[in-house]
This record gives sequence, C-alpha cells and structure tokens, in this order.
Amino acid sequence: MTKKRFVWGIALFVASFVNFPIVFINLPRLNRPIVQLDIFLQVAFSVAFAMGFIQWIYEATKKNEGLTKQWVGAGAILVAYSVGLTLANYFIIGLPLKTGGTVVVRGVLMAIIAYFFSRFMTEAEKKNEVLLENEQLKHENVLVQLNSLKNQLNPHFLFNSLNTLSWLINEDKAKSQRYLQKLSQVLRYSLTMQEQSLVSLKEEMDLVDSYIFLLQMRFGDNLKICKNVDEQASVKIPPLSIQLLIENAIKHNVISSALPLSIFVDYQSDSKSLLVRNSLNLRPNSAGTGIGLANLNQRFKLLTHREIEIKQGEEFCVVLPLIP
Repeated sequence: MTKKRFVWGIALFVASFVNFPIVFINLPRLNRPIVQLDIFLQVAFSVAFAMGFIQWIYEATKKNEGLTKQWVGAGAILVAYSVGLTLANYFIIGLPLKTGGTVVVRGVLMAIIAYFFSRFMTEAEKKNEVLLENEQLKHENVLVQLNSLKNQLNPHFLFNSLNTLSWLINEDKAKSQRYLQKLSQVLRYSLTMQEQSLVSLKEEMDLVDSYIFLLQMRFGDNLKICKNVDEQASVKIPPLSIQLLIENAIKHNVISSALPLSIFVDYQSDSKSLLVRNSLNLRPNSAGTGIGLANLNQRFKLLTHREIEIKQGEEFCVVLPLIP
C-alpha cells in the first residue's frame, strides 16, 4: 500500500469514527435531502481536515522541525476546519453559529487521533529505512567476504599448478609445453569464473574436465577420476569447489601404481547435492591446515545458507549443497 492510499484510508476512518454519532442520530431522517447534505458536509470537511493534519505532522516530523512549528501549523489547520465547517453549517444547512463548539470538539478529537497515526507513519518509515540500510550493509558485507575468500583460492590453485609444471619440466619437456598451454586455458577460464559468485554445474564441470586433463598428464593411470554428473541439471555451485576437493585429495594421499588414487564425483538429484569422495592412502605427516575446506565451507554458508558435509571412514567424502 502506497503512502497516499494509506493517508486516504486513515483520514476516512478518522472522519467516519468522529462523525458516527451524527450519522446515528440522523438515521430516522436519512431520507431527507437536507440531512444527507448535512452528513456529506461533516464527513467531507473531516476527511479533508484529517488528511491535511496527518500530512502536515508527517512532513514536519520527517524534517525534524520543532514542536512549536508543528503545533502552530496544526493549530492553523484546526482553525481553518472549525471556521469553514461552522460557516458551511450556518449558510448551507441553516444551523446556528453556536454549533461551532461541537465542530471544534470534533476537530480536536480528530487532531489527537490523526497525530498518533502520523507519528506511526513516521516511525514505520524510519524502521523500514533502517531495515533496508541493514540489508544493504549485509549484502555489501557478503560481497566483501566472498571476494576475500575467492582471492585466497588463487594462490592455492597457482601453487599446486606451478608445482606440477616444475615437476613436468624435469621429466618431459614436450609434455611440459603441452601442459603449459592447457594450464593457461584453465587459468583463464578459472579467473573468468571467479568473477561470478555462482556458476552452473555444467560450467564447473567443464573446468573440472580441463583440470583432469592436466592431472592425467602427470599421474597417468595412477589417478582415476570417475564422474557421474548430470551436467544439464538446473543447479548452481560456487566456482572452483570441485577442483579444490580434487587438489586436496592429491595433496594428502599417496599416488602410485601400487596405491592408485580414486576420486568419484556423483550428482545426487534427490537432495540436489554433489558427493565428492576419494580413497584414502594418506601420506605420512599429511595433516593440513584445513584452510581450504574452511574457506570452501564459508563460501557455501554465505551463498547457500547451508554448510558442506564432511565424512571420513574408508573414504573421504564431502557433500556440496547445490542451489536450484
């Protein structure tokens, strides 16, 4: 409801409430034109007075004008209403001027009611402004936190990728050139994705596929990554989430022909989530700082209002909630 419609509604209510006794007393004579005109005049003047009074107090309060100025203006409106309606009653209806006392009493009563409604409007508007400002601050705070978290991901990804490139340069220069070319594509793609808070599952999996290509060049058959994902599902995910989990699995586990590492990425349509799990062949002294998973969990909390689930038994499992 707009402010104008609200003021109209309140003014009509105040006028009806104050003039109800007059209408009730005149019910037996309501079929007479002069009575109908009398009631119309009382209600019309009362509605105009209530609207003017509410609007004046509302604007004066909003501008933080002093009480003296508020009540001087309100008094002028009350006088205008009282004199105007008394003269209308005298010249149009034929009522004596002494009825002006009842007009003043009704005006004062309406002024009291209208004052409280105008104050209510002002306080309600201030409250809405505060709530809107708080929501804007929360939104800005979330964006700041997300940017901070995403900036923490860049060094993590680059560190692991450059380590891989350094290893390949010593092992096979031809492979290292191919790896470097593919790495530049992955970096360009990942940086583009990081400009967004959320990406589609298909976009995320396209990056994962490119990243897997880089990993297979290094580990060959010793690393097995199996995907069972409906890439056309209408869901979104914070970018680089799956890649980070794959990096963690590689960082903390032995990868060899005797102990190959298996990673599984499964889409769970019933719970709209993604299950990423890997076999456990932990490296000696492989305990990490936990910053990567804490970072990922914080991003999901900010964007989905849900936390990731971490389970460890025979396998290490992470459930990522997706956004429909």
